[in-house]
Amino acid sequence: MKSFHVVAGVNVILAISIFAVPAMAQQGSAARDPDAAQRAEYASKLQQIQTNKAGFVAAIVQRWDSGARASGKWDANWAVGMQTALMKLDADNLITAAAATSYAGVLNVLATGKAGETLTGDALGDLTDDLVYTPVSPCRIVDTRNAGGPISGGSARNFDVDAPSAPWFTGQGGANGSCNIPFGVARAVAMTITATAGQGVGFLSAYGLVPPPPPPTSVLNYEANQNIANTTIVPVIPGGGNDFTIFAATTVHVVIDVVGYFAAPAATALDCTTVTSSTVFAPVNVWTPVDATCSAGRTATGGGYDTPEGTLGYPGVWVTEVPLANGWRTWVDNQTNGPRRIFTYVRCCRIPGR
Repeated sequence: MKSFHVVAGVNVILAISIFAVPAMAQQGSAARDPDAAQRAEYASKLQQIQTNKAGFVAAIVQRWDSGARASGKWDANWAVGMQTALMKLDADNLITAAAATSYAGVLNVLATGKAGETLTGDALGDLTDDLVYTPVSPCRIVDTRNAGGPISGGSARNFDVDAPSAPWFTGQGGANGSCNIPFGVARAVAMTITATAGQGVGFLSAYGLVPPPPPPTSVLNYEANQNIANTTIVPVIPGGGNDFTIFAATTVHVVIDVVGYFAAPAATALDCTTVTSSTVFAPVNVWTPVDATCSAGRTATGGGYDTPEGTLGYPGVWVTEVPLANGWRTWVDNQTNGPRRIFTYVRCCRIPGR
């Protein structure tokens, strides 16, 4: 700890120069060369490393003390271990480490020499945007020739798309069945809309259940006494009652056949298992990788490391971890007087039935 505090006195000055863009007004040259400021900043950091590498490293260590504590990997030897590991990086990788925007990014630099938020990701399965399409055999849900009569010109009519039980769609001229669209699930429906026996030139609009006026868009243009069809996707309001609206510019009969629907993805519990590497004796003063890999058909979702020695808090050992293709890797830098035993584990999952 003493060697760390010797250089800590320059941290405030270095932190300003490392992590803030230098306030050097080069507006004229920047206008001619938009990359000039970045090159100047890089040259400034390179000069700092050449002049006082220990101070540059100490500023990085000080910056991420709270991040290490939040990660749960901090102990009394953390600062010395981090400083030792960073001092082994060359100037380019040190600059990359200084540019990392999270503690996970710094650890990734130590393992790969590249800054990046590789330990985090966006979740799949958004219930609004990540919709799944299910095709169905074409099935009639609306036929105004059989029920309700033509839609009058300049008016709209609401229809159901997921009738929960008998008489199903017969009340709007459709099938006496569910058409394989589950009740209360569909967020949008693919449907073929046909205009027939129109009384003049006009158009149809189809849209989610909203009050008038209709949107200024057309899903189908027709002429008098013409039979014409078009397949489109219409957002719907699933559940009880009507789900979507059809607007007719001039009086016309409308026939609608559903061909598929979009719904939020259904959650499926993963089938997971843990794979553990063999125990590796990490030699002294050598960055040693310890890998655990998932078998074919399973995907790595996380991992970690442990030791049969009872604790990872012994002085002189720096341990970090990163995802590795379809597995997990632990990097060990052993600065003790003898080999240290480490093993890696990875959580491997698959979707059941696949």
